[in-house]
Amino acid sequence: MNEPAFAGAEAPTGVTPPRRRRRKWPGRLLILLAIGLALVAVLALLVDAMHMSAPVHVVIDGEEVFSGLDMGQLAPAHKLVLAGLVMVALLAAMVIVPIALLLALVAVLGVVLLIVGLPLAAVAFGLALLLSPLILLGWLLWKLIAS
Repeated sequence: MNEPAFAGAEAPTGVTPPRRRRRKWPGRLLILLAIGLALVAVLALLVDAMHMSAPVHVVIDGEEVFSGLDMGQLAPAHKLVLAGLVMVALLAAMVIVPIALLLALVAVLGVVLLIVGLPLAAVAFGLALLLSPLILLGWLLWKLIAS
């Protein structure tokens, strides 16, 4: 006699089971990873297409280690690492530059507020102190007229 509410295979009429929400961020993350891998591959191909020597001279203790770096002669794994480093540097710049600009803007606004706002507040306080008898007299006259 103590049967559960859903004893049968069917739900009661008019009641629908709750839908389970699907998370969207894993799919979006996979799409971003695929785009990133494609960009790294494109950068690796661009590095592979370069056949010019970079003007890099490494000197340690007066002894030249190598003079000139030929991008075209790098191993494929090195080209891939170079492309990945360029990609990481670009992504870091995309994050760091807006934050630095925002912090600079906040600092400039703070300085302007201190330079302009503090003297204005001091002048307003001084005027209120000097004009307080007139303000009090005006308030008393207003109360006298209003009553």
